[in-house]
Amino acid sequence: MKKIIILLCIPFFFLRCDSFLDVNPDSEVVNDDMFNSASGVEDALYGVYMTMVTKDMYGRLMFTTIPEILAQNFTSTYQYLPYLGRFEYERSETRNMYKNIWKTSYLAISYLNNIINNLESKSEKDFRHYNLYMGEALGLRAVIHFDLLRFFAVHVTSTDEAAKARAIPYVTEYDFKVTPYSSVEGIYSKVIAELKRAEVYLSEDEVLMPAERVGNEKGFTGARVLHFNLYGAQATLARVYWMKGDLDSARIYADKVIRSNKFRFASKTSLNTFMQKTVSMEETIWGLYNAEVYSDWLTQHVRRQGLGDLTTDFKSIYAYEGPTGKKDYRLDNWFGIYNRSGTPVDILVKVMGNVSDTTSLTTGYNGGPYLGTSMIRIPEMYYIMSEALLATGNAEGAMEYLDAVVDARGMEKFADRTPLVDITLSDIMAERRKEFIGEGQWWFCLKRLNSPVKLSGATGATIPGSDKIYVLPLPVEEEDYRPE
Repeated sequence: MKKIIILLCIPFFFLRCDSFLDVNPDSEVVNDDMFNSASGVEDALYGVYMTMVTKDMYGRLMFTTIPEILAQNFTSTYQYLPYLGRFEYERSETRNMYKNIWKTSYLAISYLNNIINNLESKSEKDFRHYNLYMGEALGLRAVIHFDLLRFFAVHVTSTDEAAKARAIPYVTEYDFKVTPYSSVEGIYSKVIAELKRAEVYLSEDEVLMPAERVGNEKGFTGARVLHFNLYGAQATLARVYWMKGDLDSARIYADKVIRSNKFRFASKTSLNTFMQKTVSMEETIWGLYNAEVYSDWLTQHVRRQGLGDLTTDFKSIYAYEGPTGKKDYRLDNWFGIYNRSGTPVDILVKVMGNVSDTTSLTTGYNGGPYLGTSMIRIPEMYYIMSEALLATGNAEGAMEYLDAVVDARGMEKFADRTPLVDITLSDIMAERRKEFIGEGQWWFCLKRLNSPVKLSGATGATIPGSDKIYVLPLPVEEEDYRPE
């Protein structure tokens, strides 16, 4: 994953300004020779992955920063971030963040379009791993569009019909044409269709991905957990259907991932290290390799400027009184205290490791768990199954799936509690919030339900759920160059 290709060397200022989405680089050096060899195609895909872990995508803004601050999991006094935490979206200080997400995401999509367009003129006769190449490219294109939809468009349940009709562009061509906006429903349909295509292409992962992963696998087919793989496609389909509100379909795909028996819960005693700067060898369905892990940036800012400080009431969401020997291991293992200039500060060590260790800021891979970011983990599939079964009236089945996670995290199962009470959606969502803190997912859970948001800080005001807070503004540059 250390390969660097020409694509990544083309700076943004070489892009034409006919439209903000005209991200076809002027240089055509990547079009012909690169796709005549398997190594060239693989280098092109590695280039996409490397773009995805930059600071403007999942290396920072789209993962530990914007969604975590909006969800009030993190607070910050750093420059423009307090404005973000108060949903002051129109300030120039915050607008650059959205522009960078938009710009870099569509740049990555343009790379994928180039790969896909070139692969369409090839076949399995040309490349041994043709199906993997095509499956990964299609799946990644769908994932990035889906996350842009979650950030920049109203939810499918919005009552604003005009906004639903004009969501984001779904770009599939590597050229200078301006791509029209698609509707929210249209984006969902395209994302789902491409993920299903990817699922078919990636079927070989049933063999390539072992249930026991030890690290240090070699070659393109080695560390499949670091590629968009078959189970990543199925898990993402479950997430997409869940976000859309189609729980029946979400359950089908979550069940596929669980029944694959390729993933398991980490042991309670390993929760203190199983994700610190690494993808989990047990729980990660798909992750992104990153030698300069995002948490190093987060760690430095926690030390100096307070980005990543936890809200004052974070411990209350983990409050649990169970029988002797039962506790929520996440509270003890995922959180810590950092002494900043003599002041103790609560921090989330789950995603950043030991911030007092000044030797860990630059890390190399030496075997074992891979450095990087978990894009989707197995607990999410259990939450989806639980919610889907609850919606059908199967409270017993819903409890069984929720209890699988609850038990793995050290608490007493709901089924064993006295008095026995059927679980509710609130129970499932409470567990989701605890589980995914720091991973950029809780914000979208709130958006899906149009939930009110209680602001962190002195005021503690509660902001009602609305499109106004759950939709980031599009970059003004995108509108400036559109003829419509």
